[in-house]
Amino acid sequence: MAHANTIETMLARQDISDCIMRYARGIDRGDEALLLSCYWEDAIEVHGPAYNGPAVPYLKEAAGRMRQNQPVMQHFIGNVHIEFDGSDTAFVETYILTFARFPKDGEELDTLTGARAFDRFERREGEWRIAHRRAVFDWNRDAPASETWCLGAFDTTHPDMVMGRKAPDDLTYQRG
Repeated sequence: MAHANTIETMLARQDISDCIMRYARGIDRGDEALLLSCYWEDAIEVHGPAYNGPAVPYLKEAAGRMRQNQPVMQHFIGNVHIEFDGSDTAFVETYILTFARFPKDGEELDTLTGARAFDRFERREGEWRIAHRRAVFDWNRDAPASETWCLGAFDTTHPDMVMGRKAPDDLTYQRG
């Protein structure tokens, strides 16, 4: 259902979009505090057959796994469709493209997954966060890792080559 844009709904859309972007950064960097800032304490996470239950334990475990195992991972946010149901609830569909590298049987594998998050956001005391998330998986492509850094154009040992890291060691956490 179409909802007329008012200053309030435009601000709500921005707050919801900011939360979705915080989630992507938080999971990729293994930043537990950032991830937890996206969900209400009583939120539910349904992540396919991998997890179905309270979001907080899932987020804490995921952040710890990201920091400990240091996998290469990036979540790219695409289309975001927001439908308001009253002034304090919104149903949000977010397209997500996820790249990850995982070891399996002694080999590094790249996996690319097209998915969507279907969220119920709630505004409590003026703040929008996820109250319920259900992951929808649309497609997946797995292949052996083949990283040549633009056919050798980038020297990964050069002192100016900044490689991504997990929180708090990633460049995005440094100021100055």
